[in-house]
Amino acid sequence: MSERADDGWMWIVRRTVKVAVAGALGAAGANRAIAAARRREAGGARVIVLSYHRVSANFALGAADGIPSMIVSAATLRRQLEQVQRAHDVVSLSDAARILAEPRGTARRDVATITFDDGYADNLAVALPVLRALRLPATVFVATGYTGTRHRMLHDRIWGALLALARRGVSPGRISLDGPAHALYGACARPGPGGTLDRLIARLPHDGLVRVTEALEERAGLHEEDLPAGTRLLDWEELRALDAAGVEVGGHSVRHAVLPNLALDEVRREIDGCRDQIAERLGKRPRHFAFPNGYHTPTVRRAVAEAGFETAATTEDCENLRGQEPYALRRKVLWENSTLGPLGYSPTIAACTFDGVFHALGLARAVHGERADGPDGAHGDEVEPEQAAS
Repeated sequence: MSERADDGWMWIVRRTVKVAVAGALGAAGANRAIAAARRREAGGARVIVLSYHRVSANFALGAADGIPSMIVSAATLRRQLEQVQRAHDVVSLSDAARILAEPRGTARRDVATITFDDGYADNLAVALPVLRALRLPATVFVATGYTGTRHRMLHDRIWGALLALARRGVSPGRISLDGPAHALYGACARPGPGGTLDRLIARLPHDGLVRVTEALEERAGLHEEDLPAGTRLLDWEELRALDAAGVEVGGHSVRHAVLPNLALDEVRREIDGCRDQIAERLGKRPRHFAFPNGYHTPTVRRAVAEAGFETAATTEDCENLRGQEPYALRRKVLWENSTLGPLGYSPTIAACTFDGVFHALGLARAVHGERADGPDGAHGDEVEPEQAAS
């Protein structure tokens, strides 16, 4: 996880170098060559699935108290989508899945589709006007246990507590908690808030994560309602407004639980319960699902298919291939700094990001969410966390 926008001269130097590298690659035609190679790998036109979370009117204000790597400003979102729109046909998630099911070699323009995870209220208030202005389709994945409640996501609560303690000079590695939560937390603590949060989410069963969250809040003297307004989730009326505006609503489990960390009966309750709540409230069954935090196993994917979903999306930034399983769609997770140069938005960096140039050259960290099934077919083998909360 990128914990915050970097500060100081080192950040400027790194961004300047990145712009220079991206410019040199573009001038040499490397980005076009890599895009062509990835198109061949994909078996035809590339299908790029973009993933966002929070959309803020002002990135700096949102990032001061929230998880920066989950936030993009409305201005940057528009510039990113405008650039994507110039090079791709932007289609619905259903159309993207249909294109991936086409035979290899089918001639068409590259396509992209837009998704938002978690169901933050700003998806309606801030993101929808951008989508409307550009006339673009999108899908919002919601964790229904939070919809219409005053509760906030566990990752936002943990981040808020870690940030409050860090501002008092207590680093994550020095936090001591009361009771059973201490051992759970201690096994996952890392020097920074981002690494600690990623590890907690990846390793702890959901009930253990709740226990640690509550203990951290008690240690920090915080409550859920103390979190910034930007962490509020959509209510059902707002979801109906998105649906009426043409934004498709997809499933993201009930509790935003990491599904491979649960027993199989719990996995099914998370998936089926989310499906049923959306169907009841919106009058239509959701067609698409996104794995919380991107983690999945073969058994979890089968449970999504058995629940009647047409696709399921990960957070793995690699190529989608013709004929691939529709329950492991790969997505490119974007935020404010994904396309940022030292002087602001960089179309050159954006082009390399969208074309996968930095990943192809080993200049960007790989993100993996797939785990092998455990002995009981439910719990996945533990992996080292590599992605932000999503």
